[in-house]
Amino acid sequence: MRIINLTLLSTLLFCGLNHKMKAQERVEYSMTIQELADSLMINNIQLKIAKASVEVADARVGDVKINRLPDIGAEMIGMYLSDVNLYDNHWSHIQRVNIPNFGHQFNVSASQLIYGGGRVNKAIALAEMSKSLSESQLEDTDQSIKLNATELYLNLHNLQNQKRILENNKKLANERVKNAKLFYNEDMISKNEVLRAEVLERQLEQSLIQVNNAIEVTNKNLILFVGIDDNILIKPNVSNINHQISSQNENFYLQKAFENNPQMKMSETQIEIAEKNLELTKADKLPTLAGFAGYNATRPMTSTTPALDYYSNNYQVGLNLSYNIESLFKNKKKALIDEELIIQAELRQEAVEQQIEADVNSAYNVASTSFLISFSSVKSIFIAKVEFPVSFSISEA
Repeated sequence: MRIINLTLLSTLLFCGLNHKMKAQERVEYSMTIQELADSLMINNIQLKIAKASVEVADARVGDVKINRLPDIGAEMIGMYLSDVNLYDNHWSHIQRVNIPNFGHQFNVSASQLIYGGGRVNKAIALAEMSKSLSESQLEDTDQSIKLNATELYLNLHNLQNQKRILENNKKLANERVKNAKLFYNEDMISKNEVLRAEVLERQLEQSLIQVNNAIEVTNKNLILFVGIDDNILIKPNVSNINHQISSQNENFYLQKAFENNPQMKMSETQIEIAEKNLELTKADKLPTLAGFAGYNATRPMTSTTPALDYYSNNYQVGLNLSYNIESLFKNKKKALIDEELIIQAELRQEAVEQQIEADVNSAYNVASTSFLISFSSVKSIFIAKVEFPVSFSISEA
Protein backbone atom coordinates (compact mmCIF):
# COMPACT_ATOMS: atom_id res chain seq x y z
CA MET A 1 0.00 0.00 0.00
CA ARG A 2 2.87 2.34 0.86
CA ILE A 3 4.49 1.57 -2.52
CA ILE A 4 1.27 2.54 -4.32
CA ASN A 5 1.02 5.76 -2.32
CA LEU A 6 4.63 6.64 -3.06
CA THR A 7 4.08 5.96 -6.78
CA LEU A 8 0.97 8.12 -6.83
CA LEU A 9 2.77 10.89 -4.96
CA SER A 10 5.71 10.74 -7.39
CA THR A 11 3.35 10.94 -10.35
CA LEU A 12 1.54 13.94 -8.91
CA LEU A 13 4.84 15.69 -8.14
CA PHE A 14 6.09 15.01 -11.68
CA CYS A 15 2.87 16.36 -13.21
CA GLY A 16 3.03 19.39 -10.99
CA LEU A 17 6.66 20.09 -11.92
CA ASN A 18 5.92 19.53 -15.61
CA HIS A 19 2.91 21.86 -15.37
CA LYS A 20 5.03 24.45 -13.57
CA MET A 21 7.74 24.24 -16.26
CA LYS A 22 5.14 24.72 -18.98
CA ALA A 23 3.69 27.69 -17.12
CA GLN A 24 7.18 29.21 -16.85
CA GLU A 25 7.61 28.85 -20.62
CA ARG A 26 4.43 30.82 -21.28
CA VAL A 27 4.79 34.15 -23.06
CA GLU A 28 2.39 36.84 -21.90
CA TYR A 29 0.56 38.67 -24.67
CA SER A 30 -1.58 41.75 -24.06
CA MET A 31 -4.68 41.54 -26.25
CA THR A 32 -7.47 44.07 -26.77
CA ILE A 33 -11.06 43.25 -27.69
CA GLN A 34 -10.45 44.41 -31.27
CA GLU A 35 -7.37 42.19 -31.61
CA LEU A 36 -9.44 39.31 -30.27
CA ALA A 37 -12.12 39.90 -32.93
CA ASP A 38 -9.52 40.21 -35.71
CA SER A 39 -7.84 36.95 -34.71
CA LEU A 40 -11.18 35.16 -34.59
CA MET A 41 -12.05 36.31 -38.12
CA ILE A 42 -8.74 34.97 -39.45
CA ASN A 43 -8.11 31.79 -37.46
CA ASN A 44 -11.33 30.39 -35.97
CA ILE A 45 -12.09 27.00 -37.51
CA GLN A 46 -15.87 27.23 -37.04
CA LEU A 47 -15.97 30.50 -38.96
CA LYS A 48 -13.89 28.92 -41.74
CA ILE A 49 -16.40 26.07 -41.98
CA ALA A 50 -19.33 28.51 -42.10
CA LYS A 51 -17.59 30.57 -44.83
CA ALA A 52 -16.94 27.39 -46.82
CA SER A 53 -20.66 26.55 -46.57
CA VAL A 54 -21.50 29.93 -48.12
CA GLU A 55 -19.05 29.29 -50.96
CA VAL A 56 -20.57 25.85 -51.58
CA ALA A 57 -24.08 27.35 -51.65
CA ASP A 58 -22.91 30.00 -54.11
CA ALA A 59 -21.41 27.33 -56.36
CA ARG A 60 -24.71 25.40 -56.26
CA VAL A 61 -26.56 28.50 -57.47
CA GLY A 62 -24.28 28.62 -60.51
CA ASP A 63 -24.72 24.89 -61.06
CA VAL A 64 -28.54 25.15 -61.04
CA LYS A 65 -28.49 28.13 -63.43
CA ILE A 66 -26.73 25.94 -66.00
CA ASN A 67 -30.04 24.07 -66.44
CA ARG A 68 -31.28 27.06 -68.44
CA LEU A 69 -28.76 26.23 -71.18
CA PRO A 70 -29.52 23.66 -73.90
CA ASP A 71 -28.27 20.09 -73.64
CA ILE A 72 -25.83 19.39 -76.48
CA GLY A 73 -24.08 16.11 -77.17
CA ALA A 74 -21.85 14.57 -79.83
CA GLU A 75 -20.92 10.94 -80.32
CA MET A 76 -18.52 9.16 -82.69
CA ILE A 77 -18.38 5.37 -82.86
CA GLY A 78 -15.89 3.15 -84.72
CA MET A 79 -16.82 -0.50 -85.21
CA TYR A 80 -16.02 -3.80 -86.89
CA LEU A 81 -18.96 -5.64 -88.47
CA SER A 82 -18.73 -9.37 -89.05
CA ASP A 83 -20.10 -11.04 -92.14
CA VAL A 84 -23.70 -12.26 -91.94
CA ASN A 85 -24.44 -15.97 -91.60
CA LEU A 86 -27.88 -17.21 -92.55
CA TYR A 87 -29.50 -20.22 -90.83
CA ASP A 88 -32.81 -21.97 -91.30
CA ASN A 89 -35.27 -22.55 -88.48
CA HIS A 90 -33.42 -25.77 -87.54
CA TRP A 91 -30.13 -23.90 -87.23
CA SER A 92 -28.64 -25.43 -90.34
CA HIS A 93 -26.20 -23.14 -92.10
CA ILE A 94 -27.46 -21.89 -95.43
CA GLN A 95 -25.29 -19.04 -96.64
CA ARG A 96 -22.60 -16.57 -95.66
CA VAL A 97 -23.12 -12.98 -96.84
CA ASN A 98 -20.13 -10.69 -97.13
CA ILE A 99 -20.70 -7.08 -96.02
CA PRO A 100 -18.37 -4.10 -95.49
CA ASN A 101 -16.61 -4.93 -92.22
CA PHE A 102 -15.42 -1.51 -91.08
CA GLY A 103 -17.93 1.15 -90.11
CA HIS A 104 -18.41 4.21 -88.01
CA GLN A 105 -21.22 6.43 -86.81
CA PHE A 106 -21.41 10.13 -85.95
CA ASN A 107 -24.31 11.68 -83.99
CA VAL A 108 -25.01 15.24 -82.86
CA SER A 109 -28.04 16.12 -80.72
CA ALA A 110 -29.36 19.18 -78.92
CA SER A 111 -32.44 19.85 -76.80
CA GLN A 112 -33.78 22.96 -75.11
CA LEU A 113 -36.46 23.11 -72.42
CA ILE A 114 -39.17 25.52 -73.53
CA TYR A 115 -41.70 25.06 -70.73
CA GLY A 116 -41.43 23.00 -67.58
CA GLY A 117 -43.93 24.60 -65.21
CA GLY A 118 -41.28 26.96 -63.86
CA ARG A 119 -39.18 24.12 -62.44
CA VAL A 120 -35.84 25.62 -63.44
CA ASN A 121 -36.61 29.13 -62.17
CA LYS A 122 -38.01 27.75 -58.92
CA ALA A 123 -34.94 25.55 -58.46
CA ILE A 124 -32.69 28.58 -58.98
CA ALA A 125 -34.72 30.59 -56.47
CA LEU A 126 -34.46 27.69 -54.00
CA ALA A 127 -30.67 27.54 -54.43
CA GLU A 128 -30.44 31.30 -53.85
CA MET A 129 -32.52 30.93 -50.68
CA SER A 130 -30.17 28.19 -49.50
CA LYS A 131 -27.28 30.57 -50.09
CA SER A 132 -29.07 33.27 -48.09
CA LEU A 133 -29.63 30.75 -45.31
CA SER A 134 -25.92 29.87 -45.31
CA GLU A 135 -25.05 33.56 -45.09
CA SER A 136 -27.38 34.00 -42.11
CA GLN A 137 -25.83 30.91 -40.49
CA LEU A 138 -22.39 32.44 -41.05
CA GLU A 139 -23.54 35.68 -39.42
CA ASP A 140 -25.03 33.74 -36.49
CA THR A 141 -21.84 31.67 -36.12
CA ASP A 142 -19.73 34.83 -36.28
CA GLN A 143 -21.83 36.42 -33.54
CA SER A 144 -21.84 33.30 -31.39
CA ILE A 145 -18.08 32.82 -31.69
CA LYS A 146 -17.38 36.45 -30.79
CA LEU A 147 -19.71 36.30 -27.80
CA ASN A 148 -18.23 33.04 -26.50
CA ALA A 149 -14.71 34.36 -26.97
CA THR A 150 -15.66 37.62 -25.25
CA GLU A 151 -17.06 35.63 -22.31
CA LEU A 152 -13.77 33.72 -22.01
CA TYR A 153 -11.85 36.99 -22.43
CA LEU A 154 -13.73 38.75 -19.60
CA ASN A 155 -13.59 35.66 -17.37
CA LEU A 156 -9.84 35.46 -17.92
CA HIS A 157 -9.51 39.14 -17.01
CA ASN A 158 -11.49 38.64 -13.79
CA LEU A 159 -9.56 35.47 -12.90
CA GLN A 160 -6.23 37.24 -13.34
CA ASN A 161 -7.49 40.07 -11.12
CA GLN A 162 -8.56 37.49 -8.52
CA LYS A 163 -5.13 35.91 -8.71
CA ARG A 164 -3.42 39.25 -7.99
CA ILE A 165 -5.76 39.88 -5.06
CA LEU A 166 -5.19 36.38 -3.65
CA GLU A 167 -1.41 36.73 -4.02
CA ASN A 168 -1.51 40.00 -2.09
CA ASN A 169 -3.77 38.49 0.56
CA LYS A 170 -1.46 35.48 0.81
CA LYS A 171 1.51 37.76 1.49
CA LEU A 172 -0.49 39.47 4.21
CA ALA A 173 -1.52 36.07 5.59
CA ASN A 174 2.12 34.97 5.70
CA GLU A 175 2.99 38.09 7.68
CA ARG A 176 0.06 37.44 9.98
CA VAL A 177 1.25 33.88 10.64
CA LYS A 178 4.77 35.14 11.43
CA ASN A 179 3.40 37.80 13.76
CA ALA A 180 1.01 35.34 15.41
CA LYS A 181 3.86 32.91 16.10
CA LEU A 182 5.98 35.74 17.44
CA PHE A 183 3.19 36.95 19.75
CA TYR A 184 2.50 33.36 20.83
CA ASN A 185 6.15 32.87 21.79
CA GLU A 186 5.86 36.03 23.85
CA ASP A 187 2.69 34.63 25.52
CA MET A 188 0.67 37.53 24.13
CA ILE A 189 -1.95 35.40 22.29
CA SER A 190 -3.29 31.86 22.50
CA LYS A 191 -2.47 28.91 20.26
CA ASN A 192 -5.94 29.23 18.65
CA GLU A 193 -4.99 32.56 17.10
CA VAL A 194 -1.93 30.96 15.51
CA LEU A 195 -4.07 28.12 14.18
CA ARG A 196 -6.59 30.57 12.73
CA ALA A 197 -3.83 32.43 10.92
CA GLU A 198 -2.42 29.18 9.51
CA VAL A 199 -5.88 27.98 8.41
CA LEU A 200 -6.47 31.28 6.61
CA GLU A 201 -3.08 30.93 4.91
CA ARG A 202 -3.94 27.39 3.73
CA GLN A 203 -7.35 28.53 2.48
CA LEU A 204 -5.73 31.28 0.44
CA GLU A 205 -3.20 28.82 -0.98
CA GLN A 206 -6.03 26.48 -1.98
CA SER A 207 -8.00 29.34 -3.55
CA LEU A 208 -4.89 30.41 -5.45
CA ILE A 209 -4.44 26.89 -6.84
CA GLN A 210 -8.07 26.82 -7.97
CA VAL A 211 -7.76 30.22 -9.65
CA ASN A 212 -4.53 29.18 -11.40
CA ASN A 213 -6.26 26.06 -12.71
CA ALA A 214 -9.22 28.13 -13.89
CA ILE A 215 -6.83 30.54 -15.64
CA GLU A 216 -5.12 27.63 -17.43
CA VAL A 217 -8.43 26.16 -18.61
CA THR A 218 -9.89 29.52 -19.68
CA ASN A 219 -6.68 30.56 -21.43
CA LYS A 220 -6.52 27.22 -23.26
CA ASN A 221 -10.13 27.55 -24.45
CA LEU A 222 -9.55 31.12 -25.56
CA ILE A 223 -6.38 30.11 -27.42
CA LEU A 224 -8.36 27.43 -29.29
CA PHE A 225 -10.96 30.02 -30.27
CA VAL A 226 -8.37 32.56 -31.39
CA GLY A 227 -6.05 30.04 -33.04
CA ILE A 228 -2.70 31.11 -31.58
CA ASP A 229 0.25 29.20 -30.05
CA ASP A 230 -0.26 27.17 -26.88
CA ASN A 231 2.69 28.78 -25.13
CA ILE A 232 0.97 32.19 -25.00
CA LEU A 233 -0.78 33.48 -21.89
CA ILE A 234 -3.32 36.09 -22.94
CA LYS A 235 -3.45 39.22 -20.80
CA PRO A 236 -6.74 40.99 -21.55
CA ASN A 237 -6.35 44.72 -22.14
CA VAL A 238 -9.69 46.32 -21.23
CA SER A 239 -8.52 49.91 -21.17
CA ASN A 240 -10.66 50.86 -24.19
CA ILE A 241 -13.88 49.04 -23.24
CA ASN A 242 -15.59 51.73 -21.14
CA HIS A 243 -17.89 53.99 -23.15
CA GLN A 244 -21.16 55.86 -22.78
CA ILE A 245 -24.14 55.26 -25.05
CA SER A 246 -27.36 57.22 -25.34
CA SER A 247 -30.42 55.49 -23.91
CA GLN A 248 -33.41 54.13 -25.83
CA ASN A 249 -36.57 52.39 -24.71
CA GLU A 250 -37.05 48.63 -24.78
CA ASN A 251 -39.24 48.65 -27.92
CA PHE A 252 -36.38 50.25 -29.87
CA TYR A 253 -34.04 47.35 -29.12
CA LEU A 254 -36.77 44.78 -29.65
CA GLN A 255 -37.49 46.19 -33.11
CA LYS A 256 -33.78 46.20 -33.95
CA ALA A 257 -33.55 42.58 -32.86
CA PHE A 258 -36.44 41.52 -35.09
CA GLU A 259 -34.88 43.37 -38.04
CA ASN A 260 -31.24 42.31 -37.66
CA ASN A 261 -30.98 39.13 -35.63
CA PRO A 262 -29.47 36.29 -37.76
CA GLN A 263 -31.73 33.64 -36.26
CA MET A 264 -34.76 35.74 -37.24
CA LYS A 265 -33.44 35.96 -40.80
CA MET A 266 -32.81 32.21 -40.82
CA SER A 267 -36.35 31.42 -39.69
CA GLU A 268 -37.80 33.69 -42.40
CA THR A 269 -35.63 32.05 -45.05
CA GLN A 270 -36.65 28.57 -43.89
CA ILE A 271 -40.31 29.52 -44.37
CA GLU A 272 -39.53 30.76 -47.90
CA ILE A 273 -37.66 27.53 -48.68
CA ALA A 274 -40.60 25.43 -47.47
CA GLU A 275 -43.01 27.45 -49.60
CA LYS A 276 -40.75 27.15 -52.66
CA ASN A 277 -40.55 23.37 -52.18
CA LEU A 278 -44.34 23.26 -52.25
CA GLU A 279 -44.32 25.24 -55.51
CA LEU A 280 -41.85 22.75 -57.00
CA THR A 281 -44.05 19.86 -55.95
CA LYS A 282 -47.05 21.46 -57.66
CA ALA A 283 -44.95 22.17 -60.76
CA ASP A 284 -44.43 18.43 -61.22
CA LYS A 285 -48.12 18.18 -62.18
CA LEU A 286 -47.57 20.40 -65.22
CA PRO A 287 -46.47 19.13 -68.66
CA THR A 288 -42.99 19.62 -70.09
CA LEU A 289 -42.33 20.99 -73.56
CA ALA A 290 -38.86 20.81 -75.12
CA GLY A 291 -37.41 21.43 -78.55
CA PHE A 292 -34.85 19.06 -80.02
CA ALA A 293 -32.62 18.73 -83.07
CA GLY A 294 -30.22 16.04 -84.19
CA TYR A 295 -27.99 14.83 -87.01
CA ASN A 296 -26.42 11.43 -87.57
CA ALA A 297 -24.26 9.78 -90.25
CA THR A 298 -23.77 5.99 -90.44
CA ARG A 299 -21.54 3.77 -92.59
CA PRO A 300 -22.11 1.13 -93.99
CA MET A 301 -25.79 0.94 -94.92
CA THR A 302 -27.01 -2.35 -93.44
CA SER A 303 -30.69 -1.66 -94.10
CA THR A 304 -30.31 -2.85 -97.70
CA THR A 305 -29.55 -6.27 -99.11
CA PRO A 306 -26.74 -6.60 -99.84
CA ALA A 307 -25.20 -4.05 -97.44
CA LEU A 308 -23.64 -1.05 -99.16
CA ASP A 309 -20.41 0.68 -98.20
CA TYR A 310 -22.08 4.10 -98.30
CA TYR A 311 -22.87 6.82 -95.79
CA SER A 312 -26.48 7.33 -94.77
CA ASN A 313 -27.26 10.54 -92.95
CA ASN A 314 -30.35 12.29 -91.69
CA TYR A 315 -31.40 15.06 -89.32
CA GLN A 316 -34.46 15.68 -87.23
CA VAL A 317 -36.06 18.76 -85.66
CA GLY A 318 -39.16 18.78 -83.52
CA LEU A 319 -40.97 19.34 -80.23
CA ASN A 320 -41.29 16.91 -77.36
CA LEU A 321 -44.36 17.22 -75.13
CA SER A 322 -44.39 14.94 -72.10
CA TYR A 323 -46.57 14.54 -69.04
CA ASN A 324 -45.93 12.45 -65.95
CA ILE A 325 -49.35 10.93 -65.21
CA GLU A 326 -48.24 9.32 -61.95
CA SER A 327 -47.69 12.79 -60.46
CA LEU A 328 -51.49 13.20 -60.26
CA PHE A 329 -51.69 10.75 -57.35
CA LYS A 330 -48.10 10.57 -56.05
CA ASN A 331 -47.64 14.33 -55.52
CA LYS A 332 -50.68 14.65 -53.24
CA LYS A 333 -48.85 13.09 -50.31
CA LYS A 334 -45.71 15.06 -51.05
CA ALA A 335 -47.71 18.32 -51.15
CA LEU A 336 -49.21 17.51 -47.74
CA ILE A 337 -45.69 17.01 -46.33
CA ASP A 338 -44.56 20.34 -47.79
CA GLU A 339 -47.57 22.10 -46.26
CA GLU A 340 -46.77 20.63 -42.84
CA LEU A 341 -43.16 21.76 -43.21
CA ILE A 342 -44.39 25.30 -43.86
CA ILE A 343 -46.46 25.20 -40.66
CA GLN A 344 -43.45 23.84 -38.77
CA ALA A 345 -41.20 26.61 -40.09
CA GLU A 346 -43.75 29.25 -39.07
CA LEU A 347 -43.93 27.80 -35.55
CA ARG A 348 -40.13 27.88 -35.33
CA GLN A 349 -40.16 31.53 -36.34
CA GLU A 350 -42.69 32.26 -33.59
CA ALA A 351 -40.45 30.47 -31.08
CA VAL A 352 -37.45 32.53 -32.21
CA GLU A 353 -39.46 35.74 -31.82
CA GLN A 354 -40.46 34.78 -28.28
CA GLN A 355 -36.87 33.91 -27.34
CA ILE A 356 -35.54 37.20 -28.75
CA GLU A 357 -38.22 39.16 -26.90
CA ALA A 358 -37.36 37.39 -23.64
CA ASP A 359 -33.61 37.95 -24.08
CA VAL A 360 -33.98 41.65 -24.89
CA ASN A 361 -36.38 42.18 -21.99
CA SER A 362 -34.00 40.44 -19.57
CA ALA A 363 -31.00 42.44 -20.77
CA TYR A 364 -32.87 45.74 -20.68
CA ASN A 365 -34.18 45.23 -17.15
CA VAL A 366 -30.82 44.08 -15.76
CA ALA A 367 -28.96 47.00 -17.33
CA SER A 368 -31.61 49.57 -16.42
CA THR A 369 -31.66 48.61 -12.73
CA SER A 370 -27.96 48.02 -12.07
CA PHE A 371 -26.33 50.29 -14.64
CA LEU A 372 -23.70 47.58 -14.97
CA ILE A 373 -23.80 45.18 -17.90
CA SER A 374 -22.87 41.64 -16.99
CA PHE A 375 -21.78 39.29 -19.73
CA SER A 376 -25.25 37.69 -19.91
CA SER A 377 -26.67 41.14 -20.55
CA VAL A 378 -24.06 41.87 -23.18
CA LYS A 379 -24.90 38.59 -24.91
CA SER A 380 -28.60 39.36 -24.99
CA ILE A 381 -27.98 42.88 -26.26
CA PHE A 382 -25.77 41.57 -29.06
CA ILE A 383 -28.85 39.65 -30.18
CA ALA A 384 -30.36 43.00 -31.13
CA LYS A 385 -27.06 44.01 -32.77
CA VAL A 386 -27.18 47.45 -31.17
CA GLU A 387 -25.23 49.04 -28.33
CA PHE A 388 -26.92 49.43 -24.96
CA PRO A 389 -27.57 52.78 -23.27
CA VAL A 390 -25.34 52.31 -20.22
CA SER A 391 -21.66 52.27 -19.35
CA PHE A 392 -19.89 48.98 -19.97
CA SER A 393 -17.47 48.36 -17.09
CA ILE A 394 -15.51 45.51 -15.55
CA SER A 395 -14.99 45.07 -11.84
CA GLU A 396 -11.39 44.80 -10.71
CA ALA A 397 -12.27 42.54 -7.77
